[in-house]
Amino acid sequence: MNKSELLFKEGVLKLKENAPQIVISLIIAVLIWLFGVWVFIPLADQLGNPTIGLYALKPIISAIIGLALLIVLLRIAKDFGELMDGVADIIASKLIGERATEEKLKRYRYGLRMLAYVIIATVAYLFFLPILLGINVVIAGVVLIILVIWAVLTLINIGYMFVDEIEEASRLAIAKLEEMAKEEKKEEE
Repeated sequence: MNKSELLFKEGVLKLKENAPQIVISLIIAVLIWLFGVWVFIPLADQLGNPTIGLYALKPIISAIIGLALLIVLLRIAKDFGELMDGVADIIASKLIGERATEEKLKRYRYGLRMLAYVIIATVAYLFFLPILLGINVVIAGVVLIILVIWAVLTLINIGYMFVDEIEEASRLAIAKLEEMAKEEKKEEE
């Protein structure tokens, strides 16, 4: 078995190991969100949002739901990162095959993992938005600003990370095109 096939099999194994865990964690997160946003937070409002000590009931319930979601989403992020490593292995095995060095593989894994984190963070923000609004509107805005800055910087970093790969792929494609053009020219003569 060559290096490319081994890399592909390792990638598929990572997908098989992590996909079911991600699905289960997503179902748990959706259930927590549904009960929190559609049942518990509205119940706090129906009770007149009384204060317990210095805090109103709605922000307390929102914080509890938010903490539970955060725990589940951190697990999803870990599993999703490992899933992206598997995807990176599969992509590397197909795109660069035998030319796959450990350095290139690390770059693919890191880039896809960071892309996965941007996706997860964005979806998590949308998930957390009703809960953050239940705590404080300003907090929701500050978190959005931080998310946007981090996501943009991360996406720029990912883009620059793959510049060498894109240049190498372009050189190989141009070389193939030139070779095909030479062969066509020879056939015409």
